[in-house]
Amino acid sequence: MQSAQKFTVKGQIDKAIGEYQKLLKEDPNDVRTILKIGDLFAKMGNNDTAIENYVTVAHHYASQGFYMKAIAIFKQIIKINNSLIHINLELGEMYQNLGLLTEAMGQYQLVANYYEEKGEVNKSLETLKKMANLDPLNVESRITLAELYSRQGMTKEAIDEFQSAATFLKKENRLEEYAKV
Repeated sequence: MQSAQKFTVKGQIDKAIGEYQKLLKEDPNDVRTILKIGDLFAKMGNNDTAIENYVTVAHHYASQGFYMKAIAIFKQIIKINNSLIHINLELGEMYQNLGLLTEAMGQYQLVANYYEEKGEVNKSLETLKKMANLDPLNVESRITLAELYSRQGMTKEAIDEFQSAATFLKKENRLEEYAKV
């Protein structure tokens, strides 16, 4: 550990990584060492390898129920590469696990928009369903889902979602919106 730190201070990143990797051979599940290796790869500009290490760490934290730590790592990944949509999806799931619905919905919306832009309608529908189920009182999510169903010719599903939104709006006495739906 000390030699790895010395190499890091001297700016000999390759040698520091080598020393940390030796430590990993002794304890392959040492997430702190994996995280340090990821940081060093990021420092070198080897973002793909850094992200691989970070994902390993984030999954470990999540599997242990340390969702806030996993969230911090996923955010770090997004700072390096914000085009990894599967990371946004996992980040949304971490927020959902913590009951942070607004944050989860934000991540899921990014994912749904991405898939729709890419023409991957089934994945967009899947994400929108997740949003609608996560926050059943979010009428906008239901209407967006219903509209996408309608555009895809999935009439029964569209009607079900529109009906669900309309029922909620009527119950809440939001009659102008109810009439539109």
